[in-house]
Amino acid sequence: MGDPETDRSTNGNRRRRRRWTFGTAMFDEAGWSLLVDGQPVAIESKPLELLHELCLRAGEVVSKDELLDTVWSGVNVVENSIPTAVAKLRRRLGPRNQDMIETVAGIGYRLAQPVTVETLSGQPAPRFAFATGDAVPGRPQWRLVEQLGESGAGDVWRGRHEKTGETRVFKFADAPDRLRALKREAALSRLLLQALGPDGAFVQLLEWNFTQAPFFLEYRDAGLSLRDWADAAGGLGAIAIGQRLDIAVRSARALAAVHGVGVLHKDIKPANILVDTHDGQSRVRLADFGSGRVLDDEAVSAYAITDLAEEAIVEHDGDRLSGTPFYRAPELAAGAVPTVKSDIYSLGLVLFQLAVGDFGRVPAPGWEREIADPLLRSDIADAAAGDPDQRIGSAAELVERLESLGERRARAEAKAQATARLEALARLEARRRARRPWVWTATAAAILGIIGTSAAAIVAVGQRDEARKHEAVARASYDFLANDLLARADPYRTGTADETITAASRRASAEIDRRFAHAPLIAAGLHHSLARAFDRRTDLDAARDEYRKADRDFQRAGPAGARERGLMLSQWAQLEALSGDPARLPTARKLLAAASSVLPRPDGEASVWFSSAEGSLALAGEDVRAAQTAFRKASEQAERLPDTFDARQRLNLRQRVGFTYIRLGDGPSAEAAFKPLLADFTRLEGQDHPDTLNIRLNLVQALLIQRRNREVIDAATALLPVMEKGFGPDHRRTLQLVAVRQQALGSVERYAEAARDGERVWRATVAHEGPTAFQAVAGRADTAESQCRAGQYGEGLDNARAALALARQARGPETALAMAIRTTVAGCLIGAGRETEAISLLADIDRTKVGELVGDPSWGANVDLALARVKLASGDQASARTHLAAARIGFADHADPFQQRQLDKLGRELPDRN
Repeated sequence: MGDPETDRSTNGNRRRRRRWTFGTAMFDEAGWSLLVDGQPVAIESKPLELLHELCLRAGEVVSKDELLDTVWSGVNVVENSIPTAVAKLRRRLGPRNQDMIETVAGIGYRLAQPVTVETLSGQPAPRFAFATGDAVPGRPQWRLVEQLGESGAGDVWRGRHEKTGETRVFKFADAPDRLRALKREAALSRLLLQALGPDGAFVQLLEWNFTQAPFFLEYRDAGLSLRDWADAAGGLGAIAIGQRLDIAVRSARALAAVHGVGVLHKDIKPANILVDTHDGQSRVRLADFGSGRVLDDEAVSAYAITDLAEEAIVEHDGDRLSGTPFYRAPELAAGAVPTVKSDIYSLGLVLFQLAVGDFGRVPAPGWEREIADPLLRSDIADAAAGDPDQRIGSAAELVERLESLGERRARAEAKAQATARLEALARLEARRRARRPWVWTATAAAILGIIGTSAAAIVAVGQRDEARKHEAVARASYDFLANDLLARADPYRTGTADETITAASRRASAEIDRRFAHAPLIAAGLHHSLARAFDRRTDLDAARDEYRKADRDFQRAGPAGARERGLMLSQWAQLEALSGDPARLPTARKLLAAASSVLPRPDGEASVWFSSAEGSLALAGEDVRAAQTAFRKASEQAERLPDTFDARQRLNLRQRVGFTYIRLGDGPSAEAAFKPLLADFTRLEGQDHPDTLNIRLNLVQALLIQRRNREVIDAATALLPVMEKGFGPDHRRTLQLVAVRQQALGSVERYAEAARDGERVWRATVAHEGPTAFQAVAGRADTAESQCRAGQYGEGLDNARAALALARQARGPETALAMAIRTTVAGCLIGAGRETEAISLLADIDRTKVGELVGDPSWGANVDLALARVKLASGDQASARTHLAAARIGFADHADPFQQRQLDKLGRELPDRN
């Protein structure tokens, strides 16, 4: 079928091609021109409009009032305006034709001579014969550089200023009907400017000309139409669905802003949605309000736009059916008055096209099968509903729906999974009871983790006890889960549709204390499960609060809760060890010591958690090999306990072993460990599940330490929007991926991009975890290195020194992180020609320790390279040669371009003594 966007109504951009001939004169409607004796005649617009009205009613008397209504609509005129226009017209018609305009005393005028009218066949011609390079009429310093729009009218052009190079968009008109539309558009544009300001969701009108044909509006250049934006990216289908839906959200938000000030657009379509992209950020604005109108007659005057008020309010014949037929709401064809919902219908069709990746598609019967996401499918159906009563009520509502797709999707999936899991757990509990009467307390974490906006699903390790007397504990816990926690997220019971189970669980925590005040073992188990869920979501403060409550209640329960308390203390210790806050390490050690005192000889499940916590503490303490040993022990023990640790928990323990290979700089072993893990997690939980995303991150890290930098950049760039959607843009895991890409970008000398990534990491981490968090300090140091390598030594040194001060403040002067950053500061000083200041920073650096931190056993070559440069600057060529030789051995064949240039430069400056 044809392009729906270029299927225009008869009120569109192409005029009917009629030609009137009388005497020796001819009026061409399509060209809006007058010829006398075969020659074109220059004539002002009002006399020509008057002639047009007389031609339309040739032989009839057209009254003065009728001429005022049509030719001077909405304009205050002096008494002799009509006679003056008639006199000008007669002069232009010449002596042989001027008597054809007859004055009918006291009434009006008529075209008194025989008139022939010819309707020309074939494709209508464009209104304007502009060509690229022509001057803009009335704007001699502006040149037309590109015709815009797809209607073929030739009435919208991009122009460029000859001296400044600035671009603007010009929209032309030459006939009364189009001039009225232009005036209406100008009035609405000025209203929007007054109401929303110059940075509003519309294209700003700068100038206009309504005095002499061709009339025009002059707009700020606001970017590409949706169609052109898609073409520039290789086609709409080549753009990721997340990015397409983001544009849909921004378009709906723009329409909501316009509706908010009482303006209807009436021609929403891809050509009228403009995308302006700078620094990776897209701004959406609505264009072409030529069909628009105000909903409230007082709106225009309220903003003091009185000179054009009537043009914005009055709806002329045919205006209700203005716009592009394909995107027009069906009720308008039946004569209904345009409303907010008719704009919503148009936007709903655009949303459908964005979702399927094709602006040429229409929602034919069965279109629902093309949209895999049932929630998005419902949003499209509700926005583009044929019955306006069934349609979404506002653009703001559509924004809210689309922005919450991820959360709604997780909520819907979680409801189904939670129900299935509860049923499965109940069946499992029945089987276990027949074999051994374990106690099942809280599976809240299994529900909380998959419901939360960025959480991973987890199955909490609940209390288990061998005594049948605790069956009542299991029943009480199950009842609390089903009737208290889950019910809190049920909109029919809470009165609100947007309370997630995460929010419900926060409120449920206090209810646990009230309801189970006399059953501390149940209360402890429930608080423990909530703590594990918040821990997985990296909501560490909430997790700590629940761990404290669990510890309190386990101690109240006495010996019956001892074993479960030991498990809980091990898990709490692990949280503190992995928090990234060095101030928490003493707390982690105390908690693990307490767990050891409660369970002096842990076995089975307790042994797994104890070993895992030991590994986390060793990793935080920079003893990577000890961490690997502990994690491997925990993983092997868990594999022998499949009834206690489910598949997901066992895979996560294997992931920790794999991660130690990254810290040891063993890229091939890390890659070999993570590839089967990725396949297992994908089969178990899907490719976009948070657990799977974490393994995909680890694989990118494994590529980085193998210096496969271009693969890293491609993989990280592709994975980043998925991570942002799954975890959130500022989540620790997302920022780790950004940090990985930043290092790869720096290694291929794309320093500006690397610095942007580095700054994003440390600023986002500061906002969420504070300035001394590991990722904040490391991210700031990485940013500094990129800035200094790009020659921005002032900014780079400031950031490097700030990072060093924070590392020393939080972790002490001789940690691996502090020593790594000392090298960064030294590199910046050397680059700035301040070698003597760098020498003290390079002393006493534990290269092995730093190498394990960054996952690069040969990292020490960076120190030798820096020392070679310092020694050469001081004149000590012998020492410089020694360090250069060591650097060459360390880098071997994997120096990045910057390092290689430094090696080559030193080699030239330090010729062999032979």
